[in-house]
Amino acid sequence: MVSKAGLGVAFVLGMTFVASAQDVGRFELSLSEAAVFSKSATSSTSALTLKPTNSGATLGTFRYRFNRTHGLELNIGHTMNSQVFFLPPNNFRVMAGVTEYSGAYVLNLFQTPRLEPFLFGGAGALRFTPGNTYIDGFLSPFPVNRQTALAFLYGGGADYHLWRFFSARLQYRGLIYKTPNFGQPNLATGAKGHLAEPAIGIVANF
Repeated sequence: MVSKAGLGVAFVLGMTFVASAQDVGRFELSLSEAAVFSKSATSSTSALTLKPTNSGATLGTFRYRFNRTHGLELNIGHTMNSQVFFLPPNNFRVMAGVTEYSGAYVLNLFQTPRLEPFLFGGAGALRFTPGNTYIDGFLSPFPVNRQTALAFLYGGGADYHLWRFFSARLQYRGLIYKTPNFGQPNLATGAKGHLAEPAIGIVANF
């Protein structure tokens, strides 16, 4: 684990050194709205299935561009959905707020006067904060706890220059994570979940 962390730090420092020898860096701030499509997950015994509801999300991003090609970004996003567990003959619904904290390396592929496509990959965490709970559609309190899951982030998109320091951003984001059980062993699928997030937003360049 220590060696992997050391390699990660060395990589970031190396990228910073290379970038410092090239173009002058700049900052970007963006605010986006996304549609969130959640993948269903099933336990290895097929006895339990989790089907999260789809939702909308708000995403804020701070991106530092070392040069025309390389950059790093930090993201914070939030959505509200329901995590619905089907455990025959019952289903258990947990209303949840899902907050994303993530960082990623950004590779800018090329530039034209208007268009700039990019790819990104990184990691972060998803915090699941439970609200009301339901059993078979009826409000029924049962013990649930806040839970945090590590997540892998990937995706790509493009910025389209609009006017002076402003651009429009269209992107696709994917998050892979371990599904939550909110502290209930009977609701643990042990499977990976996936959030697909097509998003559109506005970018301010500094």
